[in-house]
Amino acid sequence: SALYPYKQKKNSKIDRTRFLVGPGLGFGAAYRAFSFNIAPSLAYCFTDRFYAGATIGFNYFQSAEDYTNVVTGQPDVYRVKLPAYSLSVYARYLLGNFLILNVEPEINNTKFINDYSYNLNTGKIIEHSTRLFVPSFLVGGGYTQRFGRYSHSYLMVCYDLIQNPNARYYQTLDFRAGILLSLWNKR
Repeated sequence: SALYPYKQKKNSKIDRTRFLVGPGLGFGAAYRAFSFNIAPSLAYCFTDRFYAGATIGFNYFQSAEDYTNVVTGQPDVYRVKLPAYSLSVYARYLLGNFLILNVEPEINNTKFINDYSYNLNTGKIIEHSTRLFVPSFLVGGGYTQRFGRYSHSYLMVCYDLIQNPNARYYQTLDFRAGILLSLWNKR
């Protein structure tokens, strides 16, 4: 119309500069065992201090178990390897300028060893496994360093409150590091 020659821009409730993306890495260690995870993340900042997001990840656990070889009668070591895939949602709060708090429910699809048998020629263990869905609920906190209104890096320590025996990669403390970046900066 003649009174409004220009189209007005719609006001969107979602500010794309508040979206964060980034990689995350984690690891854990125990006596004769270790775990690591890789978890890319997407988050949305609801305020300058509070954001929520989701990750898709890969977890890997390996431990060394002693056994006696049934053919030779000698001590031997079996390496238990448990890969898992995860999906989690999380909420994080930046406390002050350098502390971060994390709450993260997660579902894992992990390898589950049903039974063992032995190769009668070599005496080595043969595992019989399937896949299993296992829940986890991680809580933790740590250090964060901001380098923009929303972008930051973090170092966290998390603990699984559920402690499901089939989530062996979370039987110890899980140490995590990551970076979350805003891809759309205001100009």
